[in-house]
Amino acid sequence: MSPHLPPFVVEAPYSTAPRMVRYQGPLLNIPPKQAYLEAKKVELAKLGSDLFAQVSNPEMPKLIELAAKSLNLAHSESIHSIQDLALCLEEDVAILQEDILSAICFCFPSSWVPAKRIGMPLGQIHSPVADGQRLVAASSKIAHVMSDPEQGSFRRYVWTLTNSPLLSQHPTHKNPMPPKNIEDLFYRVETQTTLPLQSSLGRASLFMVKVEVCPLGVFWSNLDQRQRIYDSISSMSSAVLEYKNLQEIKNIIIESYRQTA
Repeated sequence: MSPHLPPFVVEAPYSTAPRMVRYQGPLLNIPPKQAYLEAKKVELAKLGSDLFAQVSNPEMPKLIELAAKSLNLAHSESIHSIQDLALCLEEDVAILQEDILSAICFCFPSSWVPAKRIGMPLGQIHSPVADGQRLVAASSKIAHVMSDPEQGSFRRYVWTLTNSPLLSQHPTHKNPMPPKNIEDLFYRVETQTTLPLQSSLGRASLFMVKVEVCPLGVFWSNLDQRQRIYDSISSMSSAVLEYKNLQEIKNIIIESYRQTA
């Protein structure tokens, strides 16, 4: 249901190293596509408090309202919960205070339950990532830089392949049917953008994730993109393949690549 073709951000060789770069472009797609907002409402109705949480702190509504004002959202004074904020945007959202996850509403998570991460430091959140030692080690510094007003916004991309066309990859949404060929596969990318929040409540940052999905065939038909997908998948360690559930998908990629080489 992506409104346009997702960015092709496949890197070869594959790396889990943090690669956030300074970003000065538009933070949001304004106005948000109604299809995204409706899809979020559907997920919230189905999965409820699995998808959102915020720490029990009387100052949190002020911080969430500050995030809305920082994004120049209309009626920001009426936005007090993290799900209110998420339902104004195509992006999923989270707020970190220093490196602690203080509020989150991810309607389209990637194989995890967002509410279970509330109150965790960023390093602990990143700890399950396969081959993610550098990411975990850098997490505290990343959070510090994200919340520095002088640094501005940062952006990074995270991509994967899946057998599901759904925006949400919540654990309950897994497609039980094993893929058999390229036509059964989909390219999924998260565009992750940060925004420091200048607050009297201490250092904080807004973390936004735009999820897009399209059939893998859109890129597989391009020779250069096909080569990069093949090279990236081939370079992944067994730990990364298991973590991203790509073991069988790798076999499909290799076989299809050989047939078209």
